[in-house]
Amino acid sequence: MTSIYNHKNINISILTIFILTINSSITFSQLFDGSQSHFRIKWKQINTEKFQLIFPEEFSSAAPALAARLEVFIEQTASKLNRPSKKISIILQQNHIAQNGFVQLAPRKSEFYSTPSSIADNQEWLPNLALHESRHFAQFDNLTGNLKSPFFEQLALALFGLNLPAWFFEGDAVLQETLFSNGGRGRLTSWNMPIRANIQSDLSFDLNKYVHGSFKDLVPSYYTIGYFMNSFLYEKDPEIHGKILEEMNGKLLRPFNFERSLKKYSAQKSNQLFKSTIQDLTKRWDKVTDINPPNSMEIMDQFPTDYFLPQIANGSVYALQHSRQFTPRIIRLESNNTKQLYKKVVQIGQQLTPYFHTQGNFMVWDEYRKDPRFEKQTYNIINIYDINTGKTRHLTHNTRYYSPILSTDLREIAVVEVSLANHVQVVFLDIKNGNKLDSIPIPIGTHIQQPQFSPAGDRLIAIAVNQKGTNLIEIDRNNKELRYLLDWSNFQLERPIYAGERIVFKANFNDKDDIYVFENGNISSLTNSQFGAFNPFVDKDTLYYNTYTTNGYKVMKQLLINDTEKRVIPSMVYTLYPNQNEASYASLSPVKEYPIQNYNVTKHSFNFHSITLSGNDFESFDNLKPGIFWISNDILNTTSAKLGYEYDTEIEKSTYSAEVSYQRYFPKISLSYKNRGQLGQATRNGNRDSIINFDYREHYLAADIQLPFSIYRGNKVYSYGVNMGTSYQKRYDLSLTTLSNFNDIISFPLNYQIYFNKNSLRAAMDILPRWGQNLSFTYRHLPFESELNGDMWSLRTNFYFPGFLFNHSLQIRYSMQESSGRYLYSNDIPLVNGFANFRSPAIKNTLLFDYRLPIAYPDWSIGNMAYLKRIRGVVSADYQNLEESDLSPKTTGAGLSFDFNVFKYPVPLFTFGSRLTYINDKTAKNRIVPTFSLGYTY
Repeated sequence: MTSIYNHKNINISILTIFILTINSSITFSQLFDGSQSHFRIKWKQINTEKFQLIFPEEFSSAAPALAARLEVFIEQTASKLNRPSKKISIILQQNHIAQNGFVQLAPRKSEFYSTPSSIADNQEWLPNLALHESRHFAQFDNLTGNLKSPFFEQLALALFGLNLPAWFFEGDAVLQETLFSNGGRGRLTSWNMPIRANIQSDLSFDLNKYVHGSFKDLVPSYYTIGYFMNSFLYEKDPEIHGKILEEMNGKLLRPFNFERSLKKYSAQKSNQLFKSTIQDLTKRWDKVTDINPPNSMEIMDQFPTDYFLPQIANGSVYALQHSRQFTPRIIRLESNNTKQLYKKVVQIGQQLTPYFHTQGNFMVWDEYRKDPRFEKQTYNIINIYDINTGKTRHLTHNTRYYSPILSTDLREIAVVEVSLANHVQVVFLDIKNGNKLDSIPIPIGTHIQQPQFSPAGDRLIAIAVNQKGTNLIEIDRNNKELRYLLDWSNFQLERPIYAGERIVFKANFNDKDDIYVFENGNISSLTNSQFGAFNPFVDKDTLYYNTYTTNGYKVMKQLLINDTEKRVIPSMVYTLYPNQNEASYASLSPVKEYPIQNYNVTKHSFNFHSITLSGNDFESFDNLKPGIFWISNDILNTTSAKLGYEYDTEIEKSTYSAEVSYQRYFPKISLSYKNRGQLGQATRNGNRDSIINFDYREHYLAADIQLPFSIYRGNKVYSYGVNMGTSYQKRYDLSLTTLSNFNDIISFPLNYQIYFNKNSLRAAMDILPRWGQNLSFTYRHLPFESELNGDMWSLRTNFYFPGFLFNHSLQIRYSMQESSGRYLYSNDIPLVNGFANFRSPAIKNTLLFDYRLPIAYPDWSIGNMAYLKRIRGVVSADYQNLEESDLSPKTTGAGLSFDFNVFKYPVPLFTFGSRLTYINDKTAKNRIVPTFSLGYTY
């Protein structure tokens, strides 16, 4: 009996090994983007025993302080694990303003997007990010640290992802950022508010829904539920994370490794732990009744919808609408006798955080922008909208401005600017042209957020954040003096505004987010919301604000009454868990001297790190070919290389290959070589009914140059570019020696492509863009061949239109082509569905119609195997060679697609598609043809 079970485990282990590289590529590779920083950046570095810190030259003055913190954080976050963290390269993407960060293997590195923005927090952004990511260093090294470059980093990444669920490793990192600081998301009541609201509203979602999310319901991410589940474990045993990782470390091919280890040390599996955590939170959060005031301006929406930042201008109420069904837009609230309505005012583009400000006839907001070529060179620009004329202007370009506010006299706009060294100043812009009028520098080490003018325009109130914590800061516009109004603390303060001489703001003083007023040194509460109140705005004696509900942020209003009986005396914020509040950690020591050296990008171009089993990183499941490849990527994504071998089981031929890609500068240049076996067919004596098969090998060299560009403009994404390529083929070992008209050398055929795409941003529920225009022209020819001739051109178009209902989409594709000579039987355009199932003449053009629509959002858990998020449908009608056809389409079809996640992996989103196609052609053997597909997206 023992041998049988051992044999079963061996088979499972072999299967596990076989899917490891697939898991790595699918689960991780596209989570970490391969985009580049601008080539003009001069990189510097600090090298220590624990890390290599790489950063732009402009950050040199701030780098030693960060390095000193990293020394402490890396040690702290591994202190209760069995192995210290190994040395790692950390890249500060200071020119990239999106707040984010990640750790990866293959190649081993971490990237910090280190610029603080207008997103309010309870401590400084960069140290909190460094603390969080340091825990990921320790997790990798304690689970898969023995698998290293130059061969096994991708295997280590695959094993990490296969063994540890995302809720565990991300929740654990949030726990560590809370343990080893006075802030952290564990102390943010706004962060735990969505799960608290669900529990107190008796919304019972299972673990799969919290991990995978939902289109139709508001569900906090796996970070949140992961933090609480990890906290539940930590309260019972502060050493449990180290025990779990150590138990798993030597058994990485063991089926259900994490569940077994979790069960061993907690006596519960994941689903049981989730239920225990929810029960524990239900006890910690007392049930509250609906205590919101009755003056709600709620709009009844089918799906969760937010109405952020309510503001009054010219007697109308405006808000920023975020919805699953639409992309963000500013709307005006209207009402009739029976219900609240709204009207769209202006569509806006991508933002780092939801924001706009209105005064008089103007609205201003900031939008996210990127360099057309280098995606890690990003900006925040200022837009202004004239309500009277309905026109939008871009006031700035390629700037790092945040949170624009209009002055009361409508002459200037104040913004927060963050330099490449993270130095901050308030900048005043001319409202007419965006020119800089004046600035007020903020002390180095302090970041300010969300400023607002006083009614007289002579002062500004804002949030201040530095190493001490958070505060309110008042800035004198005339003499440029600064004054802190509160004691430094670990509260999350947001959206301070003036109400006469009083200051109204949001804070989490009493274990919940509410609106408060500061007057004469005293603080009083203005709201007592059920789940949380945010974004105050005062108009005369009325307070407008957002209140959180399980259907989104809604607009509320009430009289502005300063009740002295509701005075509060703020104290420090604590977590729900005693062990976290009692955690002790070493304070930061004085910054020591770190030698700063140049970092040579070219010198580190080649960095072989992994062996993989796929030549295309499993980007497609079609025609998978077994092989082995040794891959290299430098840590700045400028150079990649691959050496490999694969075997095509269909034609029983092998291929040896080598390729290198260089993309540091504007063009992306790729060179490749293949020595491969091929199959061919020939006719006997010109008789097409008599076919002879033959085989041969060939040397194939290819070179490609790409110039890809993309930009954001409002809610549109533009992409455009030029691609060029050529190749050289030398054929040998021909099996059919009597073959005539066989060209053993094909010298440098050329192909060119030019394309332009303009598409609307997609809302969460959109299957395709609401609007889109896409054009591509390709030309191929043989200018250097004397024995071969021919050319080919093709034009492809793709248009998107809104469907009959929200999130429905009509796609129309028209394409045409012409070819001659060697290209005569090639097709370079999309073909009708079912093309392979009937005899077709040469294709000159096609016209394809597809109508896609969502059918249901079931949120079904299929055991622990899969989680079904959406079912969608498609109907199609396809035409070819329009000049020769009648009004009847060549093929018609209908299909269903199922979007789902597998196991406990939140990404990717898999899609299983099924379709029935009717072929309107007499040569078809089967008039109705079923097809199936499997793909994935991020």
